[in-house]
Amino acid sequence: MTKPAQPSASLELTTRKKDQPCFWAMEGKDTYRLGRGKANDIVLPFNWVSRQHAMLQMEDNGCFNLIDLGSSNGTWVNKKRIYTPTRLKTKDRIKIGDSILIFLQKESQQQPSSADVEKELEDDQTVAFIQTELVTILVCDIRGFTSLSEKLGETRISQLLGYWTKKVNELVLKNGGQVDKFIGDAVMAVWTEKSDYKNILQALKTVIEISLFSSKLGGNVPFLKRKLKIGAALNTGRAAMGNMGVDGQRDYTIVGDVVNVTFRLEEMTVPDTFDVIIGSETYTHLPGASKCFQSREYKVRGKSEEIVAYGCSLPDLFQYLKRMTPSTQME
Repeated sequence: MTKPAQPSASLELTTRKKDQPCFWAMEGKDTYRLGRGKANDIVLPFNWVSRQHAMLQMEDNGCFNLIDLGSSNGTWVNKKRIYTPTRLKTKDRIKIGDSILIFLQKESQQQPSSADVEKELEDDQTVAFIQTELVTILVCDIRGFTSLSEKLGETRISQLLGYWTKKVNELVLKNGGQVDKFIGDAVMAVWTEKSDYKNILQALKTVIEISLFSSKLGGNVPFLKRKLKIGAALNTGRAAMGNMGVDGQRDYTIVGDVVNVTFRLEEMTVPDTFDVIIGSETYTHLPGASKCFQSREYKVRGKSEEIVAYGCSLPDLFQYLKRMTPSTQME
């Protein structure tokens, strides 16, 4: 594509394959789709880019927002992953996998009117809300992921993670939860509607289904020579939920002690013994939990005193769920 002298806005790819375009002028349209598929306005033919990865949308005032379209590997602006529409400024760096794109726009196109500024402030006051709810948090990751990454290499591990995260997201949604974020090989999911025992059972059912799916990958993926195993932790408590952040890059997320403790408990899981650990409040919601879970005190980072939590193996959890939900078929 021929580079125009002064486009109102453009994207420039800093790393590219041979004979691939590295510059796109954005003129004459309000919306530009970005992805691996050939039907996109901006085509990035790389494995780490989803077929329909993200979208650039121009406002009436000429400013552009970047929107992630539920991609597997995520979209990053200035080293921060975006989850909501994010306004771009000239020289912002957009990262997708190993691809870095620079957004450029003439300064005159980026000066919203005073009315626009006032409206944006009002919008920020509306969306930047914080509320406290009783939630159940699930944190689950792949065991031995670092060594696996070294053996498989970047391309294959990226393909594997893309497939794994997509399926995990489907399993969480199917069981009434919502993925809050993926962090490398770890998923954080939340159940917010009445964190009673039925909701917690759905979260535990998700753990079993993720485990079964992960173990089957060894037979379905040619370059994966072993079964994947997981570790998981659940915790129930009150958490702050809302759009948090600054500079127009607020992420809808969940924060609080219940979240931090869940991550710390997941670090304490041990293969084939305590594959799953649940917090004390989660435990109190579960009928007959003493027949499956064993209590243990844990010293976790950020806590001055040890906390009591409860662990079990995946086979024991499977049998417990069969007793509790005999009519439910596991995948």
